[in-house]
Amino acid sequence: MAIETIDPRVCIGCGTCVATCPTDVIRMNEAAGHAVIAYPEDCQICNMCVNYCPVNAITVTADKSSPILIAWG
Repeated sequence: MAIETIDPRVCIGCGTCVATCPTDVIRMNEAAGHAVIAYPEDCQICNMCVNYCPVNAITVTADKSSPILIAWG
């Protein structure tokens, strides 16, 4: 897993992480008022969510449960 946590106590529900994630890993939980990790297996460890989060609520690890495949052709 690459994206590890979104701290609901810190997240302000601004939606910046949802808007910046290129692989649609993060979604807004409107009822709770904060972002949640919807598809952790799709995280490509680009760190866009971490870089743009205004309150540093997101933790991303360097580990990935399955390797990223790169084709050279």
